[in-house]
Amino acid sequence: MPSITERILKDGSRVYEIRVARGRDPVTGKPLTPYTTRYKPPEGWSANKAMKRAQVEAAAFEARCQAGEVMTKAERKAFELEQIRIAEQAKREESLKLTFSGYVELFMKESELTRSDGTLTNYRTVFRRAKPILGDYKMTEITPIIMRTYITELQSKGVSERNGAPLSYNTVAKHYNVLHTLFEAAVTDEIIDYSPMQRMKKPKPKKDEIKTDSKALTLEQSKRLIECLKAEPLMWRALVMLLLDSGCRRGEAVALRWENVNLKSGYTEIKGNAQYTVEKGKYITTPKSGKGRLVILNQPILDLLKEWKREQTKWLFSMGLPHTGFIFTQDDGEMLNPNAPTKYLSKFGKRYNFPGLHPHTLRHTMATVSIANGADVVSVSKKLGHAAPSITLNIYSHANQEAQLRANKTLESALYKKA
Repeated sequence: MPSITERILKDGSRVYEIRVARGRDPVTGKPLTPYTTRYKPPEGWSANKAMKRAQVEAAAFEARCQAGEVMTKAERKAFELEQIRIAEQAKREESLKLTFSGYVELFMKESELTRSDGTLTNYRTVFRRAKPILGDYKMTEITPIIMRTYITELQSKGVSERNGAPLSYNTVAKHYNVLHTLFEAAVTDEIIDYSPMQRMKKPKPKKDEIKTDSKALTLEQSKRLIECLKAEPLMWRALVMLLLDSGCRRGEAVALRWENVNLKSGYTEIKGNAQYTVEKGKYITTPKSGKGRLVILNQPILDLLKEWKREQTKWLFSMGLPHTGFIFTQDDGEMLNPNAPTKYLSKFGKRYNFPGLHPHTLRHTMATVSIANGADVVSVSKKLGHAAPSITLNIYSHANQEAQLRANKTLESALYKKA
């Protein structure tokens, strides 16, 4: 029989505590914690009526206990833990079945919420090539040897989907980076216990391959480049000089509108970053740092921009085209494709013997020449749009050493040389 205890609460209401005995522990002989519940009758009921109803509730509760429908707190906690264990086991068993192609789909769905369009395009390119080779492997079956073989063959036998040429070092490195990211995510998602690329080093360039990483021009080379530009179309002269003077990225330059540049003071707002993907076409996003910045252009660039603005206006008027407001435009007046500066500089470099010339070369040149000739790292960092001066210092430590040597010479001249 269940026990029923009447209690009066602080607010004067009546409740009935119902207990159903569970017997004794077979080992210790101590009474087991009983099953308990409460019954609260409606307000206004008499004590006699409420007790009779409590007895009915107690009988029903006892029946549920005997049928195994009721648990103590300890039993409920143990049950919940068991359900978690079963769910985790099921998840583990499913992960053992998940293939490379299957996980790529999950990875891309999550990436589409957090990654830029340019990054997603890189991911799709890498996975499109990897799926025919790795797609049917279960994620748990992919070993370090499989991945090392895949990357090695990419570098030795891989060809471009676009023109059939051997893959460049930068392209192979991009495949390595994306796949490394994928497997690290799989570890985080508890799909695999460790990444098969965890201890795998990034491939090195082949002996006969020139790295396309942009190196800064020397001061003499920069001056020669400026001279060579005098024979080039006005728009390209203005664009290349702006890249060299401001150190901005190619997409930031392409996204510039005339309203962003004060042609008198030189104050220029870098507030957009032009991008291009096959799926989306041309579009503008925020700069790489996620926020805009202000740079000051020097007078020679301002003079070029004024000249280009007059020529651009005449051209658009003569062709009956609307002015979109962009500084650097195609023949139809629309914003320049952000890939165009790279192609132009590559051809320019071949014509005038500047091997591997790239928009980033000009960015590096601005920073290197500035720091080596005494500009403080903090100011250059702000001009580049780096998140912190430490990033700039790490990249351009060689230029900073040159600046320190100059400073030492100045100090030596001031302190130690006799008048």
